[in-house]
Amino acid sequence: MAAVPVLVMPLKLWIDRPGPLTAESGYYPSGHTATAMVAYCGAALLLAPRTGRAGRGWAMPVAVVLSAATGIGLVLRGYHWPLDVLGSWLLCGMLLALLVAALRRIDNRGAAGSGTGAP
Repeated sequence: MAAVPVLVMPLKLWIDRPGPLTAESGYYPSGHTATAMVAYCGAALLLAPRTGRAGRGWAMPVAVVLSAATGIGLVLRGYHWPLDVLGSWLLCGMLLALLVAALRRIDNRGAAGSGTGAP
């Protein structure tokens, strides 16, 4: 979550794009969409291994639907252009891919350090 403003705010300042219903700028990428996606999908990634097989089946699809609903709602209400939301989804997709890689690395270290693996 802490990485979202670190990534989004410099892009908003650099691109300085106006919003759909205002002359004010700083709307690309959508910070609300980015925060929602990282929160929902990050929670699903962290919860899925601890909820068993059933958790893996529903956690990420629910997170994706909630993230999509947030972004689409922002566009429909006129707060963002569709490209603002798409940019956030792509940016946070990369951020979540890094989280998955980090979680796998932690899991692999735990399995290797437990001494239960085959020699």
